[in-house]
Amino acid sequence: MASQPTPPNPYQTANAQNQQSAQASNYNTIAGNANATNPYGSVSYDQGALQPTYDSSGNVAGYAPRYTQTTTLAPDQQNLLNLETQAKTNLGNTAVGETAGLQTALSKPVDPSQWTPWQTSMPVQNLRQDQGTTDRAGIEDAMMASYNRTTAPQEQAQEASLASRGLAPGSQGYSQYQMTRDDSRAEAARQAYLASGNESRAAQAAYNDVGTQQFNMQQSANSYLNNLRGAQMQEAYQARTQPINEVTSLMSGAQATVPQFQAFQGSPVAASNIGQYIQSNYNAQAQQAAAMNAGLFGLAGGAAKLGVGML
Repeated sequence: MASQPTPPNPYQTANAQNQQSAQASNYNTIAGNANATNPYGSVSYDQGALQPTYDSSGNVAGYAPRYTQTTTLAPDQQNLLNLETQAKTNLGNTAVGETAGLQTALSKPVDPSQWTPWQTSMPVQNLRQDQGTTDRAGIEDAMMASYNRTTAPQEQAQEASLASRGLAPGSQGYSQYQMTRDDSRAEAARQAYLASGNESRAAQAAYNDVGTQQFNMQQSANSYLNNLRGAQMQEAYQARTQPINEVTSLMSGAQATVPQFQAFQGSPVAASNIGQYIQSNYNAQAQQAAAMNAGLFGLAGGAAKLGVGML
């Protein structure tokens, strides 16, 4: 009769599985991280010393390899990197030197008293603006007064000439002269009335034009002075912040470049399912025990039957 095999120890099985998995992981890691070389440089991988790993109790459970990734630049690229590093170093040193004067520059407050004052009023411009008579009746009276001054000497001379010839007021000859004089005066009055309207409007328009021109010139002068103040303000604050901007610019050019490397391709090792191994070992032992018991019970039954037959 063949004997039942003894079930394997689950911990020994797990340890063997872990060793096989570790070997496969090391192989895959080495095979998956090939050394690379291109015109810009090269990347190489080297396995260093083994690092211990620990179990939950703090005991050494095994060892894992520690890899080193080395990046080497081509000579031309290395030269460019050296120049870049030196340039950034110079910028950084310059920025440090500039910061020494920031305290002095910022300690001086901006003084608005040196700027052109804001213009909020309307300065008077030197423009002639005559305010003469602009009402129509006044202009008409002035025109008639001028007419009378012009014609008065002529009328006096005419009346003296008529008197020397014996033509007194009321005579026929004098009446003809008087009618002609009155017609001329009436026509002059009509012309004065018509002209007074145009003159009145022209005088008022001229006065208003001067006022408008004065206002525009005042506005232009105020805008010029206020723009000048704004430029002075901008210049003052720009002079105050310029050192800060220069230091900020220098520092931005002095920042270190973080090297970028290709990610290391590791190969994970799956942990052994020790619980499954223990369960499988238990089942195997139970099956072995059941088979053994079945054999013993079979022998006992056969012996019993044999004894009965002998009786």
